[in-house]
Amino acid sequence: MGTNNPWLRLCIEMMDAGFTYEWGTIETMKRFDILAPHAAALIECAYSAECHDLRPYDHLVFICNTLGYGLRYGGKYALSLECYKKALSLQENALGRMDSHRATLYYNIAWLYDELNELDIALAWYKKDMVITEAVYGREGTSVAHTYNCIGTVYQKKRNYKMAMSYFKRALYAIETTLGKSNPEIATVCNNIASVYADKQQFEQALKWHQRDLSICEKALGKKHPDTATSYNNIGVTYYEMGDQQSALQWYERAITIRYAFFGKEHPSVEISIRNAALAYSRLDGVTAPFDDWLTNIIGETAEGITAANPLE
Repeated sequence: MGTNNPWLRLCIEMMDAGFTYEWGTIETMKRFDILAPHAAALIECAYSAECHDLRPYDHLVFICNTLGYGLRYGGKYALSLECYKKALSLQENALGRMDSHRATLYYNIAWLYDELNELDIALAWYKKDMVITEAVYGREGTSVAHTYNCIGTVYQKKRNYKMAMSYFKRALYAIETTLGKSNPEIATVCNNIASVYADKQQFEQALKWHQRDLSICEKALGKKHPDTATSYNNIGVTYYEMGDQQSALQWYERAITIRYAFFGKEHPSVEISIRNAALAYSRLDGVTAPFDDWLTNIIGETAEGITAANPLE
């Protein structure tokens, strides 16, 4: 089947017209779950049909991107990376060296290597993105701030806290100067600055930045959004590190309730909050009831083996 096959192109265009994924919006997330297998089959068919001559901004590229995006937030990182690389293979020979679409793909690929803990590879891809993004947009605004923020995260994981804080402060400045100090884009940067202070055992400073993050999330996104749940979880982690297990458990409870309602128990973010809560619960004084009883009161189910895995992420 050649790429000029009308049926193949019609299928690609129809899929592109209805294939979306919006993080935190249940309707688009459910639709994605239904359409994702068909999108994957369509991509496979197109590649088997030798689609090397597809236009660089063809609908198939956007399908690859959407599928990669949804799989990424579903925790299926290896499959997501494969989709992004397929999109890049369609685009990179046709795009200019400073094209913003290429920068976006570099960013997406870097993010996944970051999540897979391939830190040096991630850093290399992020810096490719940064070169293009700074050239196209300058050093202010959300586009470059996202890249600065991610580079800071990689340096933090490498325990280079000075470089991490430098890039986080660049990201904060880039957003504040264009969107103001209450824009929801700032929340992620505030959280990351807090985590650097926590890594350095400066917990009061960490809580200060976490509270700024939470204030922005609750106002902009509401108290039941999964990004707000991340703020709750991270505040819980800080209290845990400070030795205040009761406070930690209260914040974990909020995170678990929201994440479970959105994703169900098997999603990685739900498992993380359950593990964190189990650790805090195990360190409470005078507790005799099993942790599964506490969890059942929150979500109606037990942990079923989840609690023994790695916590505090």
